[in-house]
Amino acid sequence: MSNWSPQQQQALDRVGRWLKERDKPAFQLAGYAGTGKTTLAKHLAATVNGPVYFAAYTGKAAHVLTKSGAVNVSTIHKLIYTPKDKSQQRLKDLEAERAKLLTHSPVPKVLLEKVEKAIHQERTNLARPMFQLNTESPLYDAALLVVDEYSMIDEQMGEDLLSFGCPILALGDPGQLPPVQGRPFFTSKPDILLTEIHRQAQDNPIIWMSKEVREGRVLRPGDYGSSRVIPLARLPKEDLRDMVLSTDQLLVGRNATRISSNNRARELLGRTNALPQEGDKLVCLRNNHEIGLLNGQLWKARADAIFDGDHALLNIESEDGVKVEVSAHPDYFHGGKPEYWARKDAEEFDYGYALTVHKSQGSQWNNVLLFDEWYGRDRKEWLYTAITRAAERVDIVMM
Repeated sequence: MSNWSPQQQQALDRVGRWLKERDKPAFQLAGYAGTGKTTLAKHLAATVNGPVYFAAYTGKAAHVLTKSGAVNVSTIHKLIYTPKDKSQQRLKDLEAERAKLLTHSPVPKVLLEKVEKAIHQERTNLARPMFQLNTESPLYDAALLVVDEYSMIDEQMGEDLLSFGCPILALGDPGQLPPVQGRPFFTSKPDILLTEIHRQAQDNPIIWMSKEVREGRVLRPGDYGSSRVIPLARLPKEDLRDMVLSTDQLLVGRNATRISSNNRARELLGRTNALPQEGDKLVCLRNNHEIGLLNGQLWKARADAIFDGDHALLNIESEDGVKVEVSAHPDYFHGGKPEYWARKDAEEFDYGYALTVHKSQGSQWNNVLLFDEWYGRDRKEWLYTAITRAAERVDIVMM
């Protein structure tokens, strides 16, 4: 794109001046969907003298960035963290203790069971990667890092990003819902805000729909390019079932709908166990940077979960191929929650066939199915966030 609008040209000039002067480590470029944030960032990347990297919060969002033409794209986590080397000394000590107990006559069964459980837990800990800052990250030699969806970056990740000394161009959208959990790192007003939809985006139905919603207008039932707004009463049950099974991601408004939709999706897929089975789609509910878990990140079960009497042992793989074994609270898979005091004893996962719009922030899919059922004070931001999770098509079912 060469014919920049006055607003876009001003943004290019401001970012260019910042890159020359380096008066602060990060520059916040905000703009609504269709205003050209990513287009501007790609243009700037092509003009910078030196390596430029693009990063997104989730694997799906990184994939969408790649499809848009961005280069050197990865998740933030993959770009700045690396697995730690871990000592196996504790495991060796526990196995030696077990061997010693087995020489006793009679064998102290209670103590042996306790040691066996500790050995199992230690093996699980060793099987899952622990992460630290990557001292060989290419960011040390980068001329610029472009980070998408900056509202999803919490304080720890933000500080870690700055530690590489690379200038950061942070992109964000003020029309979206604020993150539910954690304190975002970028809390100041954006350095520049783009509000004008550029010409190439004006004919995009998703951009048009998001603009209508953002400006307070109602989307009427009908077709919007390949996207649709459909009243539930007009939708045959078989069609709704097929839509749920074929969509890249189902989004909903209420937690109760999320639970029932996940149960229904698993039922349609033939899942019979309440705990995750091989192939199940899971979502992480709480950050744990040390082992590479991000709130809202989607995972796939590589094997059936194993219940050890307290927790569900999960063997899972992320969207960008990271394989992890974790001990998770089983309560969420049964529609409940662990006791507050016990939450830190294990990780928190649930089924991810259906997500609330709040939990979907920071990610994006080609095709999205939305159950439109949220009428809170932030309905406008909620619906705008939901629509802009779709890169190609969104079907909105009016509940």
